[in-house]
Amino acid sequence: MAFDFPVPAREELRLHRKRLDTDGYLVVSDDELGLPGARLREHLLRTYFTKDVLRRYPGDIPADRERARDVVEYAWRGEDVTLAEHPEIAIEDRGGRPERREYARTPVAHDALFAAWIRAALGLIPDGRRRARGTFGVNIFRTFTNVVTRPHADGEEFVFVYVVDRDGSGAETTLFRPDAPDTAVHRQRLEPGQLIVFEDARFLHTASPLIAPPGGRARRDALVCTVDYPQTYGLG
Repeated sequence: MAFDFPVPAREELRLHRKRLDTDGYLVVSDDELGLPGARLREHLLRTYFTKDVLRRYPGDIPADRERARDVVEYAWRGEDVTLAEHPEIAIEDRGGRPERREYARTPVAHDALFAAWIRAALGLIPDGRRRARGTFGVNIFRTFTNVVTRPHADGEEFVFVYVVDRDGSGAETTLFRPDAPDTAVHRQRLEPGQLIVFEDARFLHTASPLIAPPGGRARRDALVCTVDYPQTYGLG
């Protein structure tokens, strides 16, 4: 079952796409995308950010990160997009790590609320950059100390970072031009409900370490997703 949520006005969505195409990045909230932000985030936390879903994998960096993964196929029909599970979810030669990394699948395409978020995210891709078919990589991350360890690129077409929940401060997302890694193009601590999308080839990206709240433990729950290049998985 698909949910029919209000979508941004056509002119507003056109401006989002134009800004992403021109600047290479865009920050927007789930409410601005017509999504039921609080309900969506509560659902994601209850369904996916749990000890039954999240796992730690040997060799993962940072070592204390917990994660789950899926890859979803998408196909555009006009302004409508259909979603289905892709048979392959392994990661290979990404983020400076050439080895093949296997993960247990956490299927999300059947989940109406998650699928609504994916459709809204895909809807931000500028018209001239949109592929008729492709794959959308889904990473569900819970981090406690370091979010990432260094500026890097994922080697895919677009990257989406959506913060679902957070305790503590820090975790500022920063974008750099690859030829000027000492000068930040954009720096922002994403709040729950905020999404940044950027064209991966135009930037290196990183995030600062989390800072624990007084007497507590830091934690950031986020979706980190990619619009993949066709050669990453291929479609039958």
